[in-house]
Amino acid sequence: MNDTAARPTPAARAPVRRWWSGLFWKCLLSMLIASWVSTGLLSLLGLYLERREVRAHMAPPLLESAMRRELQGLGPLPEQSRVAPAQCEALVQALLVRIVGMDSPKWMASYSFAGGTADGRIAIRYRDRDGRVCQFPARPSAPLQQVLEDSEHEAAATRAAVPRRHEREGDWISVVALPLADRPGATLSVGQHAGGSLASFMRMDSGAFEGLMIYLVVISAMSAVAVATLLTRRIRHAESAADAWAAGELDARIHDSGLDEFGRLSQRFDRMADALGEVIQVRQALAVAEERNRLARDLHDTAKQRSFALGLQLSVLDHLNERAGEGEGQGGDPRQRALIKAALGLTGQLQRDLADVIQRFSAPTVAEQGLRKALEDTFSHLLGGSEIEWRLLLDGVAERGLGEYPQHAGQLLLIATEAASNSLRHSGARRIEVVLNNSGNRYGWTIQDDGCGFMLSEHETTGMGLANMRLRARTLPGGRFRIASSSSGTVVTVSFTLDPPQGVHA
Repeated sequence: MNDTAARPTPAARAPVRRWWSGLFWKCLLSMLIASWVSTGLLSLLGLYLERREVRAHMAPPLLESAMRRELQGLGPLPEQSRVAPAQCEALVQALLVRIVGMDSPKWMASYSFAGGTADGRIAIRYRDRDGRVCQFPARPSAPLQQVLEDSEHEAAATRAAVPRRHEREGDWISVVALPLADRPGATLSVGQHAGGSLASFMRMDSGAFEGLMIYLVVISAMSAVAVATLLTRRIRHAESAADAWAAGELDARIHDSGLDEFGRLSQRFDRMADALGEVIQVRQALAVAEERNRLARDLHDTAKQRSFALGLQLSVLDHLNERAGEGEGQGGDPRQRALIKAALGLTGQLQRDLADVIQRFSAPTVAEQGLRKALEDTFSHLLGGSEIEWRLLLDGVAERGLGEYPQHAGQLLLIATEAASNSLRHSGARRIEVVLNNSGNRYGWTIQDDGCGFMLSEHETTGMGLANMRLRARTLPGGRFRIASSSSGTVVTVSFTLDPPQGVHA
């Protein structure tokens, strides 16, 4: 591996979290803003519709009809010279309430925004024939005051009712002036100045505003608590999984089964972790394969070549020793010849062992070819020319399940290679079978030959091959190793447990 390859820089330290940066406060602020905006828009819409209704209710013809009805029921108005100003003001105030209907539930519940006598938006004026004026309120709005005066002058001059509606930009003024039949020259005028939409909105009852504000704050806080509680728990779970991934624990998962957007995002993150784990496993397997190939090349170019050179030198030494013995007529020193022959035998065994090791190092890996193809290539090279018949009996379902774990399949490949190599060198077997099967999540891996077998007690402590196979079996999840040998053959069995990969469902 290249040690100079760029390494990822460590993640930046997480910023300090402030209390106001929490999800609850963001949800609360967002809901308050959304509630106020939506409530404001709905209020403006309701105001527009009710303004239209008030406009129709305060139309001059309807207002004139109401004035005539109330005057007929009340009778003649008293002379202002005969009553106190306060009494006159109270009289016209009561008359205004009856004419406009300000004492009705409809007006109090829906039309309060239209304004009232307190802000001079609705007024009544009683003018007698001597020019004395009694009005309520004392100070109507300037536009309404002007229109009332103009209308009553016209009604006094023409002795006819004067209904008027003055359209203004964004509002209107409705006025009706009636001449009093029993008081020539006297008039009674009633008018309303609606004002603009914004002004009408701001004239809404302050109690309604306060109640609305309290309601919006409470309902927004409750909604924020519910949303933040549900989301925060899931987000913290996702954060713990992300921290585990950052620490290298790629088997951690979020496991969010929600069907909303966050649940789908979490499931995609889980699938990403699955894919990332598989990529890392493949890269690790490829790195191991590359290292093995490098070791095989180094052994071939160094130790194996030197062992061949050593064998050639021993052969030359044996030949020279024989010639020296023939020249002396003694046939050479028997002890020297025995030592040379033993050295040649050891050298030949060393060459075969090196060839065997190199072949194992350079064998194909599961990550590169898959388990079946790797087994076929390994056994073809290992058992080629030996007249040993070999057969692979790999269950399709078990093979697909094991294919999700190339690192475990690689261990099984090495166990099978070691077992087949032992059969080739020691047992005189004519047949080798490799079997893979499973029952649920429990898998079985068996290598069986029909050789002469061996005594387990003689190889338990001295046989490195058996120790290696046992060690590899124990690295598997729930791995167990068992070997049985008799005169009819040897059986190597490995059992282990594999759970379905995350995100993969049967």
